[in-house]
Amino acid sequence: MKMPLYRHTSLAAIGVLVLFIAVVSTAVLVAYAANESRQMLNSLFVEMSKRDKLQADWGRLVLEHSTWTAHNRIESLAVEHLGMLIPEPAAVRVVTP
Repeated sequence: MKMPLYRHTSLAAIGVLVLFIAVVSTAVLVAYAANESRQMLNSLFVEMSKRDKLQADWGRLVLEHSTWTAHNRIESLAVEHLGMLIPEPAAVRVVTP
């Protein structure tokens, strides 16, 4: 038994329509994914730039900390502001527990 011609044509048209919708929706999704990828890459570069600036600030803070806690600076502040002096070796007494 043969199918009528109009029924065969409508099935083909429906198949073509389904394939067309699938191709268009896939193209839209690819464009959306490419746009999302670009936006995420841009935000990654912004965050990497922030990280680099923070690392530079951290390096400067570590250097400043080591400058402020240098032994010769502490010693000079103790002598100038507190009047402290390094004791003579003869004046040092060792106490045993």
